[in-house]
Amino acid sequence: MNALLDSRLKAYDRKDPILSRSKRDLKSFDDEKLNQKAKKLILLEKKQKLIKDRKIDILPMGDNARLILENEKKLKKIAQKGVIKLFNVILTTQVETKNQLKNDKVGSGRMKELVNEVSKERFLDLIKEAGTK
Repeated sequence: MNALLDSRLKAYDRKDPILSRSKRDLKSFDDEKLNQKAKKLILLEKKQKLIKDRKIDILPMGDNARLILENEKKLKKIAQKGVIKLFNVILTTQVETKNQLKNDKVGSGRMKELVNEVSKERFLDLIKEAGTK
């Protein structure tokens, strides 16, 4: 360290600070620069792959744009109503099973049977009933 500090700078080396003349530090600095460049290139390639198949303009253009947007709104409302009905059916089945468990005061083995009793068919029937209401 003292050798670096005591050494004299030549005219062509004056642009570099004194400690940057350490070959080990210069080498590690160059390696870091190369690593950063490689990481940037990898990230750039990754972003290009993601953007390649992505549709950017999803809004309809032209004369029938208003009709398409209105249709999308209707479909969104229908889907929203369906999800609400589904969650209501799930909630009612949960409440019914809890009430059965409270009224029957059964053991843990029987409780598992009651919980599993709500079969797929019964659940789908409940959903259909909610749809007809």
